[in-house]
Amino acid sequence: MPEYCTCGTKLVEDARFCHRCGRPTTELAADLIPPAIPVAAVLKATIPNPALAQSPVSFSNPVALRVAFLMSLATIPVELMPGLNALFFIWWLGAGWCAVLLYRKLTGSSLSIRAGARLGSITGVLTFVGLAIGFAVTLLVAGSEFFSQMDDMAKKNPDAAQVIHDPTMMFVFLLLCLGIMGAVVVGLCTAGGALGARFTARKVTAR
Repeated sequence: MPEYCTCGTKLVEDARFCHRCGRPTTELAADLIPPAIPVAAVLKATIPNPALAQSPVSFSNPVALRVAFLMSLATIPVELMPGLNALFFIWWLGAGWCAVLLYRKLTGSSLSIRAGARLGSITGVLTFVGLAIGFAVTLLVAGSEFFSQMDDMAKKNPDAAQVIHDPTMMFVFLLLCLGIMGAVVVGLCTAGGALGARFTARKVTAR
């Protein structure tokens, strides 16, 4: 082992590294130093994928589709609970809002109001599809109870009886109800996404 380091400092006896500059005194000590991590690899791991951040929000955007799907899954169980489903407008607005926040967290980019509205509309479409499937399953499981309620309604209202006992009119009525529900769901989720994007943009500007 040399007596002096290349920096001019006198080395301590049996020292593997210089106590001043940290340079290894032997080749064995040099092998103990872990390899340096390239700066490019660190930046790649910490900075979000720019391709995902710049990709337009649509059904072809995998991140947007994943976020919308997660928000629809989180909202549907709450909407099917008795009592909580009366606050449907809050849950659907919140689904669009939270979708924007989750998308920003995953990509690191803020959405414009138009992009936030598109993300909210995607969330609304998936939420409506989930609700329609849930309604169909409920109708199959508890169909007898549903039809008994329809018969009671028909007895009280002759006009309703005409619709209930006519398969064509009943089908049109169900389609009309689904259309109205779909418009309300998608509209509220779209509004929530636009509001979430606007709130996020204001927060970033304030910082």
